[in-house]
Formats: sequence, C-alpha cells, structure tokens
Amino acid sequence: MNLATDKLNSKPTQLERVLSRFNGMLRLWFYDVVSASFMGVALLGMVMLIPVFWFGKLEVVSLMLSMFQVSVSVSVAWQLNRLAATEWSILIPQYRNNLQFQAASLLLFSFLVCSLISLVSGIEGSLVQLQLATAAGLIFIYLCLVKVQTYYWSVVLYLFLIFLSSLASQLPQEINLPLFIANGVLAWLLWQRTSSNPWHPQARTVYLNAQEMGGVWLPSFKSNPLLAKLELWLHPVNFFMGPLLSMFILMMPLLTLTAAVSSKVLGLDIPALFLFTQFSCVTCSMVHWSRIHRWRAVEALYMLPGFDGKQGMIDAFNRSQFKLLMILVGLMGLTSGLISLFNPEITIWVCLHLMLSTFFGCGVILAVGSACKTPMQLSALMLIIICHSVWISTSFDVSGDGRSIWLILGIDVLLALVSIVTIWWGSKKLWNGDVL
Repeated sequence: MNLATDKLNSKPTQLERVLSRFNGMLRLWFYDVVSASFMGVALLGMVMLIPVFWFGKLEVVSLMLSMFQVSVSVSVAWQLNRLAATEWSILIPQYRNNLQFQAASLLLFSFLVCSLISLVSGIEGSLVQLQLATAAGLIFIYLCLVKVQTYYWSVVLYLFLIFLSSLASQLPQEINLPLFIANGVLAWLLWQRTSSNPWHPQARTVYLNAQEMGGVWLPSFKSNPLLAKLELWLHPVNFFMGPLLSMFILMMPLLTLTAAVSSKVLGLDIPALFLFTQFSCVTCSMVHWSRIHRWRAVEALYMLPGFDGKQGMIDAFNRSQFKLLMILVGLMGLTSGLISLFNPEITIWVCLHLMLSTFFGCGVILAVGSACKTPMQLSALMLIIICHSVWISTSFDVSGDGRSIWLILGIDVLLALVSIVTIWWGSKKLWNGDVL
C-alpha cells in the first residue's frame, strides 16, 4: 500500500515528462485526414528512396528529400491552423504545448534524417536543395500564422520543388553554412510566433474548407462548366476527396510537361514521366485513404438520391473508379506523346509501355484499396507503389535495347491482365459488410 502511494506521489522524471509530450502523436498526425494526407506523401517520398538507391536513380534523391521536408512543413502548418481554429483545444490540459512540441520534433527529425541521407549519398548540391526546401517550408508555416488564408496556397510549395534543383545548381556549396544559420533563425522566429498563437475566427473557416477540399485552394468551378462536368462524371469516386481529385488530374500533366521542358532547356535529368506514373498511383491510393478516414461520410453518400440501394452505390463507385483509371491512362498517353515531340527517346513503344504500366499500377491500387477497411491495411498500397516503381525503373534501364521493348510490352500485357482480375476481385470487396 505504501509502495503504491509513494508511486502516485512521486514526481515524474525529466525523461518521463519529455516522453509524455508525445502522447497521442500517432492519432493526431496520422488519423486526421488532411494531416495524414501530407504525412502520407512525406512517407511515400521516403519509401520511394529504396528503389531509387537500388537502381541508381540518384538524380531524384534530392527531389524526394525535398518533398519529404515540404510535406512535413505543410502538415505542421495544418495542425497549427487547426489549433487556432478549435476552441476546445484550450480546455484540454497540455494539448497546445504537446502539439507545439510534436511539431517542432517532427520538423527537426525530418531535417536531420534528410540531411543524413543527403550526406551519405554524396550527391552534389543535394544538401543545398534540402536547406532551400526547409527554408521554404518554415517561411510557409510562419506566413500561415501571420495570415491564415496562406494555407490555401500550399500547392505552391510543391510547384516550387520543380525549379528547386535549378536554383540549387546556381549556388555554391559554401552557402550551406549561411543557409543553416538562416534556417535556425527562421525556426526561432517561428517558435516565438507559435507560442502566442491564439484562437482565430478565420482559422476556423480555413479548417472547415480544408476538410472538404483536401487542404488546397482551388478556383470556383462555377466559372468553368467543363470542370463541373468532370466533377459530375467522376462522382461518387471524388465524394471523399472533394475537388482535390480534379486538381490532381489537371495539374499532373501540366507539371510533367513543365518538368520535361525545363529538363530539356536547362540540360537537367528530371525523370518527368517516371514521376507522373508514381503520382498517378498516389492519387489512386488517396481515393481510398480519404474514404477510410472519412468513414462517417459513407452514410451521407448512401443517403444521397440516385443509388438503387447499397449495391447500386457500390456499382456506381466501381464504375467511377474505372473512369478515373481510364482518365489517368489517357493522360499518360497524351503527356508522353507531347514529350516525344522534343524528346526522341520517348518512342511510340515507350508511350505504350507507360500507358500499360499506369493501367497496371493504378488498377491494382484501386482494387486493393477497395478491399481495405482500416488505415493499417492501406499500408499494402505502399508495397504496391514500391513494386510498381521498381518495375518502371527496371524497364527504363533495359529499354535502350530495341529488342528488349517487346519483352517489356509482353510483361506489361500480362500485368494488365492481372490488374483486370484484381479489379474484378476488388469490386466484390468494396463496403462488404460495412453498410447495412
């Protein structure tokens, strides 16, 4: 009895107090749909480093590390905005302090890990590029605290990554130390600003809009009937993601073309079409990521008119998934065809290979995602994305031999057949036992 009383009355050690700051971190950062979306992109960038190093595609390492750092920064900005938007956060003991401590820990941890990978890889200019991405992320978070509507422009950070390599190549290696000091100053200013971040009514508006729009700003669809028709045509597969799905569909080919043209003009080696295939897979995975994290919205979808019962809703969702798949495959063919006009390495057979590979990767992800019911099961999608990236990298390495392209296309056809069977299987698993 005395031992139990002494244990209750004893003060926690310094280590216990620090560890208590991480309480609830997993659910706070990886279960909130907006924060989880950006953290998922960050983890995807880190996971994709495995096939990148395995097949020696070192030219994209800096881009992946910068994407990781920027994604963590956007997620931190979202959590700080959420903190300023929710009145109940004031009532929970240590909630504000714990969240600020976790945000600072994530930023520091991501910078240290990415710096270590950059130094070990020995890629010239990668550390400069990482520090520029870190500075951009810290400035974005600070501007979000100054003016909360800045969060709508989070997509600009990802557009900035395309030109970051060219900017870093123009700077000398000696600038690493000044950049490190500047980032330290930015981090200190950010900590001071965060400590006095009160409740803000406009933050609540951003919070509610981000829940529906995926955390990015989009122009009004009312001004463009074609975009409105696209939204209507994709329904209900876009019900859980909102306009974010349409934004991905519109922006991916534009960013790919921009990266390909920049690579040609500036003499860079940016694997634009490789990134297109990977982000197509990410888009398909986010369809089911948002569906599972917004499981309460399934009832709202079920109650909408236009579905003939539960099976009618399932059939409509499966048809919409197939429409999305055809859109992504068609955009890959169109984009690769346009790039082939100024890049002779992209032949008609390479275009066909990329289209079949996109069909296989996205089709399997949509099918397996339909069978997933929990966030933990969604981890299987990461494995599919890794295997898909390994296949694309391998095929690019051997496609230089004209005779090998026929072997690659033959494997593509077999994989496409596997994808069709998987899509049929996944259509039988969607909401199986979830909706009464």
